Amino acid sequence: MRSRARAFTLVEMLVTVGIIALLMGILLPGLRAARRASYATTSQSNLRQWGVAMGAWMASNDDAFPWEGSKVAADMGSNLAVREFWPNALPSMLGIDTYAEMCERAFQAQSTIETWNAPGSVWSDPAAEPNRDGPYTFGTAGPEGVFRQFFFSYAMNYRLNQTLLMQAGVPEASRDVTMRMAQVGQPDKTVFMLELRASDTELPPNDPHRNGALDRAICGWKKFAARHNGGGHMTFADGHVAWYSNEQATTNVQGSRDPATPGGDWNTSVLVWDALGPALN
Repeated sequence: MRSRARAFTLVEMLVTVGIIALLMGILLPGLRAARRASYATTSQSNLRQWGVAMGAWMASNDDAFPWEGSKVAADMGSNLAVREFWPNALPSMLGIDTYAEMCERAFQAQSTIETWNAPGSVWSDPAAEPNRDGPYTFGTAGPEGVFRQFFFSYAMNYRLNQTLLMQAGVPEASRDVTMRMAQVGQPDKTVFMLELRASDTELPPNDPHRNGALDRAICGWKKFAARHNGGGHMTFADGHVAWYSNEQATTNVQGSRDPATPGGDWNTSVLVWDALGPALN
């Protein structure tokens, strides 16, 4: 007898496609949530390592914090020439290359700096999604047109020693006076490092902090990340890491997020930005 192959009917195919679509609708949100959780865990681990490095640095340097550096992108070359600049100081405590070494290596090879495209690095938050084509640049171009580069997922709290510098009458980027751990009265609330926004698109268009420059190695509440469930992670002076919503981190003691709040103080009962306070805009 002649055998006849049985084909799928149109109804059977539609049912099969419908089942597959249903399963994808069930599984994909769970997979996305698992990926977000994995990214958050990785970033917390990175920040814990920076906290460990901070403790080791202070133990070896008379209890002094590393230097946060100048916030001006054009000054990055001068920053990287300083041993105490945190991207140079802390890596040495972790047994990895300083940022100055990585920067110069990439420039000599006329290639992209590692912190831009190395998601497995302690420098990189895998959840960071910059809306630009490459790292920030400074200096003059090399023989193939590539500049020296930098890009940070994490940054040091540059308001940590604001009052200390003001009392000494020196500029905010000065190294003439140095903050020490003994001056931090609430180490469990005092922000040391935090996730820096990779892009202003992490915030809604009407957010008062959306349009700040992000080409920095330092950070305050205005440039704090919002990529992890509407917030981000911070390392505190006592070494622990915690998540805070962007709204909570950017709300001052007066209950406002407006940078122009009269007498605005961003030191609150939960977060201390300036260890000697108040934390001014």
